[in-house]
Amino acid sequence: METPEQQLLSALRFGNEGALRQIFDRHYPLLLSDIYRLIPDESTCQDLAQELFVELWNKRDNLDIHTSLRAYLRRAAVNKSLNYIKANRRIQFDYTDDLGHLPDTSAVDTHKRETQDTLEDALHVAIGSLPEKCRVVFNLSRFEQLSHREIADKLGISVKTIENQITKAMKILRVALTNHAEMSWIVILWAHMVLGGIGDAQ
Repeated sequence: METPEQQLLSALRFGNEGALRQIFDRHYPLLLSDIYRLIPDESTCQDLAQELFVELWNKRDNLDIHTSLRAYLRRAAVNKSLNYIKANRRIQFDYTDDLGHLPDTSAVDTHKRETQDTLEDALHVAIGSLPEKCRVVFNLSRFEQLSHREIADKLGISVKTIENQITKAMKILRVALTNHAEMSWIVILWAHMVLGGIGDAQ
């Protein structure tokens, strides 16, 4: 017996526009969030998310989804975001990029940190304060759970550059979360997972 999601996909394959509308209503806000992690521009996020649904409709006859629809769309959103970044040369990675000249986020984000009511809010603000290169690499590693090698291949850069950007991100997050000492263990855990486990370059 088909699950509700499988029934929805079956209807989509038969050209049911109502099925597409249901999928859009359910997944559009989530995809905006997925894309925004990599490209924090609302207009671009909306354009790319809408393109995903156009592509989903155009490919409906040949859809072959082995995971959940959410997982399928999320991965499509990440890939589309990375293609956009590369095509528009939004980020220029320097192969000699080192860990010096870390931005001073303490003064810039003081007010934002003071207005955070929850640890989750503080964490989102801290990640948002990362330089663009750091944020893209960190989000791909932490939230998409890609290895250093996978990130390097997707962005067309070296594994060493990925390692440098993640290390830089960890340092910035520690500074940005100084007002939330209770979160220090989370950053330490991430450092272990991203630099040693999940983010293993091998």
